[in-house]
Amino acid sequence: MLYILTMLDFRMMLDKRELRKEKVREAIKQAALKIAENEGWQKVTIRKIADEVLYTPPIVYEFFKNKDDLYRHLVKDGFELLNQAIFSKVDKKETVEEKLFAIAEERFDFVTEYQTLHHMMFDAENPEWQKREIIKSMKAVSELTEGLLAEISGNTAQAHEYFLNMVCLIKGYVYFHKQISKMPVKMKRRLLKDRKNIKPMFLDAFKRFINSIKNQE
Repeated sequence: MLYILTMLDFRMMLDKRELRKEKVREAIKQAALKIAENEGWQKVTIRKIADEVLYTPPIVYEFFKNKDDLYRHLVKDGFELLNQAIFSKVDKKETVEEKLFAIAEERFDFVTEYQTLHHMMFDAENPEWQKREIIKSMKAVSELTEGLLAEISGNTAQAHEYFLNMVCLIKGYVYFHKQISKMPVKMKRRLLKDRKNIKPMFLDAFKRFINSIKNQE
């Protein structure tokens, strides 16, 4: 009996093929991040990525034009991940202050969990396209944050300045966190004293910042 390939069968075949392709694509991205974490992005090559995922370089080139193209995809993925995490956490909060703390905490946690990716997104010596990507990708979060700061302070005119202060506060502690992570254990203990990590210090500082701008009409 002749088997007739139905439209449903055809779609299932396509779905499985796309799923396999997506798994390979993700494996390539993760391999690139792993190499970057261990050796730095400058040492990442298509050959090393191919060896890591047990494929040949031509397979990698089927998914990404070159190393720069892969970098762009990783950066865009990172911003999508960060935005999703922030808005998901904010949506679960009720008060303005809770929402602001959610934004700050998620921003800090992202660095802790995705330090290499964060560096690629924000701190590397980036070309112009990436500067534009930061502005575009963080636009929604920036507008949300500035609106919340205006609301909690009661001072719309100063909201942008408060937003810049908040950014500087976060970046300062993010930088401190990255520097501490490179230090010997004894030096870390001396700096942090009775704290296991820098996050409680950051949250305390952020609380003082919020208290300082409340009802500044």
